[in-house]
Amino acid sequence: MVFVYTEWERFCKSLADNNIHSIPAMSVNKSTEKYLVLKHDVETDVSKALVLARIENKYGHKGSFYVQAYLLDNERNVSMLREIQEMGHEVSYHHDVMDSCGGDLELAAKEFEKNRNKFADNGFDIITVCQHGNPIINRIGYTSNRDFFRSDSVRQQYPFISDIMVNFKELRQTEYAYYSDAGHHFKLIYDPLNNDIVDSDDKNIPYKGLDALFEVLSDGNCIISTHPHRWMKSRVLYVLRVAFFKIVKKTVKLVSKIPFIKKILSRYYYLAKKI
Repeated sequence: MVFVYTEWERFCKSLADNNIHSIPAMSVNKSTEKYLVLKHDVETDVSKALVLARIENKYGHKGSFYVQAYLLDNERNVSMLREIQEMGHEVSYHHDVMDSCGGDLELAAKEFEKNRNKFADNGFDIITVCQHGNPIINRIGYTSNRDFFRSDSVRQQYPFISDIMVNFKELRQTEYAYYSDAGHHFKLIYDPLNNDIVDSDDKNIPYKGLDALFEVLSDGNCIISTHPHRWMKSRVLYVLRVAFFKIVKKTVKLVSKIPFIKKILSRYYYLAKKI
């Protein structure tokens, strides 16, 4: 699988040609007939998210773009996100408040509310959200950012917000298959709501490309999750990027076995967003 814009455009066109159109996650409810959600975790480069949004809009698709809050501190990013929203896409929050607050739920709740207001002040209503994974962080006393919406107090405070990876199925009364491009290739994620608690990597089903993924979309409701910063114009540049990614990944896995180094890496987990 090569993550280049021409491939995404070909995929979006194939969907439209077969009368399949993505809807935003916020539009899903118990009465929604078979649906597809094109979901994007925007962690660094908003301009790349805009490219995907324009491609999807060209073929009548409306996706969900989950954006990390720090990106709203840049006016150019806000302008691009408003353009994405004006196309009919959902622009919402890709949160990692448990990690940024060291697992302290009270501090995490304050940060979430602060960022929710930041989104609202810029014209983005928070209806659905998605947690960020942070693969290299060292967690003590909590499992992942999903623990935020696993909290009864948080869910009582935000009964109108559903986290894709926690309570979306419950609040929207729906079932779906979840496909992710994590690791630079698409795969069906086994038990996406709990795979941070139970190691289920060996049960994930890989797909060699978008054509293979397209073949299974008729089976039922689907959410396809991408990371826009991984998509590129050139196949050559993408191949070089993946080679760099694999080198970094192997190096991090090796050195993280050293406790002291693991603590340092954990402090700089945000660097993982860049690759």
